Amino acid sequence: MRKLAISIAVMISIVLAGCTQEEHQTTQESLSNIEASVETPEPTGKPLNDLANQQFSVQTDQISEADYETIKSFGKAFVDLYTGAVAEQETVSFDNYIANENLLNFTNKMLELEQRQELKGGIGVIFGLNNEFQQAEIEKLDDNLYRLNLAFSNQGSGMSCQLLVQADQKSLNIVDLYFGNKDGVDTTVTGHPAARKLDHPELWNDQVWVDSVMEKLGEYELSSS
Repeated sequence: MRKLAISIAVMISIVLAGCTQEEHQTTQESLSNIEASVETPEPTGKPLNDLANQQFSVQTDQISEADYETIKSFGKAFVDLYTGAVAEQETVSFDNYIANENLLNFTNKMLELEQRQELKGGIGVIFGLNNEFQQAEIEKLDDNLYRLNLAFSNQGSGMSCQLLVQADQKSLNIVDLYFGNKDGVDTTVTGHPAARKLDHPELWNDQVWVDSVMEKLGEYELSSS
């Protein structure tokens, strides 16, 4: 009788141990599932950083027709970087695209103001990172001076961008740019499409022009705040 009681006690201990182990495994699985569900997502800024860090070079010190595809890729990368930064509300570097300090300062300020507009409801266009580009157009204006016209859309919202591009020590460089969106920052402070011509590579070295643009930029900021 005593042996029977001992046998029963042993069996109960084994069953309880099995239940405890199974319960422990279930708990561990539940914790793993919870951890997976709250896993930190990949930072949204990484694609923008990749674009900002890209470098584009040409074969010689001056641009030639052999560099057209590189120019197109360069321009599209800049557009994606700018419009993506507006949509993601991220601060990005344009140093690999723009060397002129005046144009760089203007572009940084334009980005800041259009990010503010985006938070308030935008200006009637949809900014985003993954733009769909139409056929790019390249015009040769002079030796080592080309105008790139890019038409693109994001979620069906159409936009365009013009870039004046040169090569400096085999690196591509934007010397003027213009989006020209209705009510956009550059449209308001640098001129409407009918008047704004991109054909002057030294424009942003003209201090009279720069001072005028920066003054209008300050007025724009005050009126939109």
